[in-house]
Amino acid sequence: MKKKRLFLWGILFFLLSVCACGSENNVKEEELPEIVIGGSLYAPYFYRDVSGSYVGIDAELAAEACRRIGYKPVFTEVDLSKRNKLLSEGTIDCIWCCFTMDGREEEYQWAGPYLYTRRVFVVKKDSDIRELSDLEGKTIALQAGSTSENIILRESDPDIPKLTDINTFRTMGEVFTDLRKGYADAIVGHEAALLIYTREYGDEYRYLPMTVHRGKLGVAFSRDADPAICESLSQALQEMTEDGTTGRIIEKYGLDVEQNLYGGNR
Repeated sequence: MKKKRLFLWGILFFLLSVCACGSENNVKEEELPEIVIGGSLYAPYFYRDVSGSYVGIDAELAAEACRRIGYKPVFTEVDLSKRNKLLSEGTIDCIWCCFTMDGREEEYQWAGPYLYTRRVFVVKKDSDIRELSDLEGKTIALQAGSTSENIILRESDPDIPKLTDINTFRTMGEVFTDLRKGYADAIVGHEAALLIYTREYGDEYRYLPMTVHRGKLGVAFSRDADPAICESLSQALQEMTEDGTTGRIIEKYGLDVEQNLYGGNR
C-alpha cells in the first residue's frame, strides 16, 4: 500500500470515527483498508506456527490494535537491513517485530513504546562466569545486526570486559546452539527470545543476575508517513495496556508482565 493511499484512508477513518461515534462498526474485515506490516522472524514476538501463519506477541498485538483502528493487518517477512528502502518505497507501511526505539527516535515516526525488553547473558549452569567481569578473555555468541552486537562492538557498557572472540549468527537458534555445543562461553540477547531455548533444558543454563540493556519497543513508520495513523495506533496500544489486553497476551507467552509491559518501573 502506497503512502498516499494510507494517508487518504487515515483521513477517511478519522471522519468516519467522528461521525459514527458510539455506533457499532459492521464493516467486514475484507472491506477494511490494509496496513502492510514488515517483520523479521524472531520468536516469541513474530514467527510462523506449524500451519505457516504468523503468530507471536507482536502479531497478536498488531491484529488487535489494527482491528481497533479499522485496518486489516497484512504481515510480510523483510530483511531489516533494507527497512528504510522498503518504507520509503511504500512496499511496507511499518516495521513491527521487537523493534527497539532507542537511538532511532528521530529516524522514524513511532507508535509506542508499547513494551520493554531486557538484554541478558546466559551461560551453562556449571560455568565459572558469575558476573560481567568474569567474561574477560571469553568467547560470546550473539545475533548479527542486533542491538546486542552494537552494545558489544561499540563497547558502550563499561562493565563488559575485553572479550577474546565474538561469534555472530543469523538466528537466535544458532546462537543458542553455539553455547550448547561449547563453542561459546556465554550468549547475549533478548531475555524473551532466550527463554524459548533455555526452558527446554530445565536447569542446565542460568542467567547472569544483571541487565545489559533495557530498551523500548515501538512500531516504526517512515518520517513522511501520515502522522494520524501513528497517533491512532499509539492510542489503541495505550488503551490495550490500560484494559489489560497487552498484559494477557504477553503473559500467554510466559513473560513477566511487570518487566515487559512497565519496564519494572511501576
